[in-house]
Amino acid sequence: MKVARENIAWEKHQKQVPTVDDEGGKLWGCFRSCFLQSAAPYTEGIAYKILKNDLGMELREAPGHTSCGAIGYHGDVSNIETQMVVAARNFSLAHHELGVDNLFSFCVTSFANYTEMIKLWEEEPELREYTEKTLKETTGREFWVPHVSGGRPSVVHASDVFFANRHKLAAKAKYSLKGIKAVDHIGCHYGKIFPGECMGGAEFPQVLVGLLEAFGAEIVDYPERRHCCGMGFRQCAFPENRDYTASSVYKKMKSLKEAHPDCNLILTNCPGCTVFLDAEQGTIKEVLEEEFNVSVLDYAQLTGLMLGYDPFKDCGLNAKFVAIEPLLDKIGIPYDKSKTPEQRRRPF
Repeated sequence: MKVARENIAWEKHQKQVPTVDDEGGKLWGCFRSCFLQSAAPYTEGIAYKILKNDLGMELREAPGHTSCGAIGYHGDVSNIETQMVVAARNFSLAHHELGVDNLFSFCVTSFANYTEMIKLWEEEPELREYTEKTLKETTGREFWVPHVSGGRPSVVHASDVFFANRHKLAAKAKYSLKGIKAVDHIGCHYGKIFPGECMGGAEFPQVLVGLLEAFGAEIVDYPERRHCCGMGFRQCAFPENRDYTASSVYKKMKSLKEAHPDCNLILTNCPGCTVFLDAEQGTIKEVLEEEFNVSVLDYAQLTGLMLGYDPFKDCGLNAKFVAIEPLLDKIGIPYDKSKTPEQRRRPF
């Protein structure tokens, strides 16, 4: 019997993320994202509401936990030794002070960074010894490594937790994506640095497709589906490099619209992709006078919409460049049409 390549990839790249029905699956520690906090705080807000109110999870967050430091590391302002001790301190805080064994991060860069530290400790014992010793000397804390996925050393991303509980979330949904064409966009730091830690692997990732399918969407494909959004720390941080980001977004949108003109929904799991795939459509409109009108939502925003949360006040869709109203109309989600678009974008 011939086995499809995606099935082979799926068998190879499984993750075992605890669901709320598993023992201990309702108690989680989480790490917030410094990028989301500054650029798109609504994502963490709606994710918190869904995980606590709709899945009944208890989320514990250590007041003293810090940024993972990856932006500084990849920007050449800190080194790998610092990264390891920062990660070990955050893990130790979560486990020894909050009593949690399951940990997820809201940021894919943090997810990749923590995964890299764990793998370094596994493959190079002298680095683990250095981290244990330095953590103890500098903070007095005990070293601890999370084992979230399948009992092996690992952390997971928040979108993994949504995927693991997707059928329970879909059962609570008030709306459906039936008749809606959609496509996923996986963050590079989620799927491309450690493909073995990506649900379904980097070639056939399922973490977002599974969520879209659970809500009834029709998944489409297009040539530049796996092309990066082009954000990159060195692109977004320096104005003279930002045309690279815009050109990457243009390449993706052009490819999507040529293949599927009626697809107007991209689902993401990366803070940077969520912001730039939307915002750069504004740049493209201004510079090239071309409009694509593709709504870019992340997993928590889409799930919030399906569960009946307010699109603007709860899901943060007031902060999008691409108007969300046409997609809401297509899905059948009501909103206050007595207000002007500008008034709807000032919900507080």
